[in-house]
Amino acid sequence: MSTTKGHQRTKGHQRTLGSRAASATVWGGVNMALGRVVQFSTTIIVARLLAPEHFGALAVALVVQTIATNMAELGATASLARGSGDPDRIAPTVFTIALVTSGIMTAAAVALAPVLAAVFEDPAATPVIQVLSLTILLQGIAAVPSTMVWRDFLQKPRVVVDVSSAVMVLVLVVPMALGGWGAMALAWSRVGGQLLALAGYWIISPVRYAPGFDRDVAKEVLRLGAPLALANLVVFVTLNLDYLMIGRMLDPTALGLYLLAFNLAGLPSSVITAVIRATAVPTFGRLFAEGTLGTLAGRFVAGVSFCAFPISAMLIALAHPLIVTAYGSPWAQAGVALATLGVFGAMRILVELFADLSVGAGKTVWLFWVQVAWLIALVPALYGGISWWGIAGAGIAHATVACLVVIPLYVKALTSVLGTTVRELLGGSLPPLLAAMVAGVAAWAAGSMVADPALSLATGGLVGVSVYTLLVFRQGRRLVADIRVLFKNDDDGAKGVPQPEAEGGVAV
Repeated sequence: MSTTKGHQRTKGHQRTLGSRAASATVWGGVNMALGRVVQFSTTIIVARLLAPEHFGALAVALVVQTIATNMAELGATASLARGSGDPDRIAPTVFTIALVTSGIMTAAAVALAPVLAAVFEDPAATPVIQVLSLTILLQGIAAVPSTMVWRDFLQKPRVVVDVSSAVMVLVLVVPMALGGWGAMALAWSRVGGQLLALAGYWIISPVRYAPGFDRDVAKEVLRLGAPLALANLVVFVTLNLDYLMIGRMLDPTALGLYLLAFNLAGLPSSVITAVIRATAVPTFGRLFAEGTLGTLAGRFVAGVSFCAFPISAMLIALAHPLIVTAYGSPWAQAGVALATLGVFGAMRILVELFADLSVGAGKTVWLFWVQVAWLIALVPALYGGISWWGIAGAGIAHATVACLVVIPLYVKALTSVLGTTVRELLGGSLPPLLAAMVAGVAAWAAGSMVADPALSLATGGLVGVSVYTLLVFRQGRRLVADIRVLFKNDDDGAKGVPQPEAEGGVAV
């Protein structure tokens, strides 16, 4: 009798955890959507107030800031975020590690800013790097409270904090840009937004900790966190190598144009993958343990393909009118980069899904080496692409390496570990791929017949989406029905499968 009661209590607890995770996923999607809308609006407004070279200086500063941020707390918050340890024991030491390392990184970035700007051949980026480096320290101070918010599934109040921070950036950057601050308006506004986020996380954090230190705890958290920090660093370098090479091989204006195009091309993938990743790894881990992931993996790939491929097709077909309509004619040259980056945007969504499938299947070591191979292949591809075709060549290089190197490596690993075939894994992606290609041609043809950029964008988009919907309606409806049946019958979905240790933080 006691065993049954204990099982019932455990099952009830698991269901509670499952419902909290589901709610957190929904609110995480809302947070991502609202935040991206505000950021996109901010970029549109500021692009009409500042010159492209100012965005080039910001791109240099962001590269430095993000490298330092990825390494600042040495992945120590991963132990706290997992939820399996005692936060009262872990948090003070994590706080100390985050404070010390972020302080060192901030000081180093400020002192080395002239050298770092010279590496990118953009001396104007020096003060921008120094100002933006302040956000590294602020993120270190916020590391523990923000992780506690994540750990306790407090995504609903986090929406208020994150969106308020994004709005603060907008409120600050517009008057600064109008006042002639140039790239410094972009830097100081981000510092203001980070300050507000810091205050918000401290307010909504369920528990507040002071710094402390325990040597045994430090060894424990760094044993888990250090490899994760290194993996994140490899991924970040891979996805930002293009900024460094464009900055050195071309000029700040080209870098600013490319930054705008890359962010716009990556907007759909960042939103889609953020929503998927909230629950993907634990779901895939459970299905792998049950032995059904190999059978179902093709459906997940097909579902993501139905979303990713038409977005890519529309970006490619309508790149020029989209850029001019959103940012104005001075940014028109960014359209050529956006068109090539549109392919990479779709491939990146698939790569993110393959990475989550690899983690769910336990292929974490392979995942790391795929990132290394990606980086090695991308260096010569970017050099050749930029040398021959400028910023458009960078997009071509990204798409080529993703299609010919990264995706084949993931497919090889997944077909092996899941016991499935290439056809079973990728076969469902063929209909949306072909439909997206046809829809893209239709969108381009319709948009080309209209001279006004805004009207061209609207016309081409309407035609392209209509054609794609007609072509895939039956297959899409069947796929949705299959996935609904899958999750409807999966009534043990609240079994609280623990998040794998180091993989969850890898932003592939």
